[in-house]
Amino acid sequence: MISGPSTARRSIASAICFSLLFAMTPARAGAGAVSSRDMQQIRDLFSSQAKAETDHDLAALNEMFASGYPGQPDPVSFVARAYRFWGKDAVIAHFQETFAGTWSIEPDETAVRLIPLNDETVQIYAPTRVTIGAPGKAAATSVFLINEFAIRTPSGWKIAAVIPVPAQ
Repeated sequence: MISGPSTARRSIASAICFSLLFAMTPARAGAGAVSSRDMQQIRDLFSSQAKAETDHDLAALNEMFASGYPGQPDPVSFVARAYRFWGKDAVIAHFQETFAGTWSIEPDETAVRLIPLNDETVQIYAPTRVTIGAPGKAAATSVFLINEFAIRTPSGWKIAAVIPVPAQ
């Protein structure tokens, strides 16, 4: 590896460009740091989502997922080991099919963690017992490490991504 003034200048230039990229990322008006009130709203959103899923309440669940901005891609995804759903409509259709059988979730509320990633995105981590069974089949319960991403929207915090990871 050759080092010298030219390599050092490229490294410094790269670091400056990288820093400017993040400094110039646009923020929506009114957005600020994630507050303790935001954190409580996100915790409540996740609890409401768990209840809506266990109650098989598609209408409530639909309201909890983010909607795309006009001209922007749909921000919602659900990615698991066995399948991937892209877009709010596909995610809701997946839940509608799943709700035909047994489906309930029980997050360990004492282990839920909220991690602000920036002013408009918070990761939700929740070890969760998921009971699932196809229609007419025996249900099984497994623990998943649910990772979700909540985003700030004009209508409040909404879920944009769901990533369940089997705990075992």
